Amino acid sequence: MHRLKSIMCIAVCAISLQAGANDSLLSEQYHHCMDRSEGVTMRMIECFSAEHQRQDLLLNKVYQQVMSGLSTTRKTQLRNVQRQWMAYRDANCQFYADPEGGSLARIEANACMMQMTAERAAELQASVPP
Repeated sequence: MHRLKSIMCIAVCAISLQAGANDSLLSEQYHHCMDRSEGVTMRMIECFSAEHQRQDLLLNKVYQQVMSGLSTTRKTQLRNVQRQWMAYRDANCQFYADPEGGSLARIEANACMMQMTAERAAELQASVPP
């Protein structure tokens, strides 16, 4: 059992390394949740899911802020880009949910959704006027 937890922790570390410097985009609640997860798959997925919800709320808020300052033409452009981005994010993260990949695939797919959403929120946040 201890060996399995070690392997899962190594896998989570590898996923975190993929996130790189963008790990700072994630909330303190997420970091505390992951610390308490003890490498248990379901607990980690719950952490990813909760953080994805937080990041999705932030993304929607920032998106509305950006939209409020745009002309009609630019609003249409951003709406189209956002829809394309969402389709890409969903397809990209679904790729990681390999049905033959076991619990690690579920972790990778959930981490992907969380991380990509956080990155998009930060990207749009940079467009919000001061």
